[in-house]
Formats: sequence, C-alpha cells, structure tokens
Amino acid sequence: MGWRKQSCHRPCAASLLAIMSIALTPGPAEAGAWLQRRGEGLAIVTTLADRAEQRFDAGGDRIDDGYFYKDETALYAEYGITARLTAVARIAWQSVERRQGAIHDAAQGLSASEIGLRAGVWQDAGRIATLQVTALLPGAGENVSNQPLGAGGEAWEVRALWGQSFGNDRFADIQLAHRWRAEPDLDEVRLDISAGWRPAPRWQVIVQSLSVWNAEAASPIRPAFSQHKLQLSLGREIAGMEYHAGVYFTPAGRNTLDERAIFLSVWRRF
Repeated sequence: MGWRKQSCHRPCAASLLAIMSIALTPGPAEAGAWLQRRGEGLAIVTTLADRAEQRFDAGGDRIDDGYFYKDETALYAEYGITARLTAVARIAWQSVERRQGAIHDAAQGLSASEIGLRAGVWQDAGRIATLQVTALLPGAGENVSNQPLGAGGEAWEVRALWGQSFGNDRFADIQLAHRWRAEPDLDEVRLDISAGWRPAPRWQVIVQSLSVWNAEAASPIRPAFSQHKLQLSLGREIAGMEYHAGVYFTPAGRNTLDERAIFLSVWRRF
C-alpha cells in the first residue's frame, strides 16, 4: 500500500500528533508516527509558561523547593523528503530561572535544539509504524532536566512509533525511545501515549501521557530520576490554521520538579 496520508478534510492524525509534541517541554519534540507527503510540511509555533514551587524527592513525595519558572517560544517543523522519509526539527528560545535557597540559576537563550529523520517501516489502512533518529544539540537554557542551565552535551535518540486512527474522528499513538546522553548525564528511556478525538469537524481534544526514567545506574552527581506528565488540550481550526490551548501537570516523579504549565500552539501546513 502507498504511504500517502488521508486528506486533511478528515481527522489528519499526523497533524494532531505533531501539535501535541511541540507543546510538551522540557524534552523531545517527537511528532506522531505519521509521515508528511513528499514536498509538503507542517510548521508549529508554541508559547508556554511553566512554573514549579515543589519537587518530588527520592521517595516520590512532594516537598517545597524554592521557585522555578520558564517562559518559552518554540518552532517545530516537519518536511516530507520522500513518501517514506520525513525530516523533523525543533528550536526553542527560553527565559528560565531557578531559585533554591541560596542557589540562583538563570538563563536566556536557546535550549537544546533537535534535528532528525523519521522513516516508514510499515503501513496499512489506518495504521502505521515508523522509526525516528534524532540528534540533540545543547544550548544555553535547559538541556537536561533538573541539571544546571546550560549543562549537558550532545545526545542521540532512537524512537519507535506506532499510530492508529479509528474511523474519522479518533486516533491513538504510542512511542518508545532510548536517549543516549554524554557523560556524566544518565541515558533515558521515554514512553509517550496519546489519544485524540474530534467531537465536531473543526474541534479537537487531545490527551497525552509522557514519562521518562533514567536508563543506567545513578551516580553521586546524577541521582536516579523519573517524571510523568499529563497534558490536555483543546484545538479549533480557524481560516486554515489551527489553534490549541492546553495545560500539563506532573502527577508523579522522583528527584524531579513538580511542574505546571499552560500553553498556546498555532500550526499551519505548507
């Protein structure tokens, strides 16, 4: 079977998943499993405000932990190189501040940027499996969660993606990834699960769970960690563009911040 997606007069699950990915930070900008058509693409701009006044300790309990804020504007793009190969990229500008007792850390500038390729592995009616390889390049802002701003070097990620649409108004997506980080930062395993529903032709509701764990033994300067986020967004198509407003929060974690955020995303196909 060919690798062309459904017309965007239908649910257009690839675009739905892409809009979710860019809104989620910190972390990868991994889009959904679907591929872009050859010569076509998708551009998404997201702005968010992220705050935290508590963190999860080593036992998973919330404790007071000073103050964290992050304001970010990010651009994410996909472009179909061939019918089975899509290029992906993300760049984000941040203003970040972290206060913890006498410790004060602040940065303004680019966070880790990402560039990668997603390749088709298998597809039939309503289902697709793809594989994505991504390189992460460090910036002045957040490169590694819960580490000093600007800390962390280059990283590589391999991600397996599975997507399925259900009729014309629902979809699901599962992604499993391994991220290799330069020492002393710990490698990571990531699991993202997404579901979307179109209750009316121009409206979309998207729910997503994002989880990350350390994938190698902890060290005195890099403790074991985990973080689990839930996100909910509502989207509306207006004049050929789509606008998503949403929130995310952190219901559980270990040695990580208890983050809360609101965001607005705007995307357009080209």
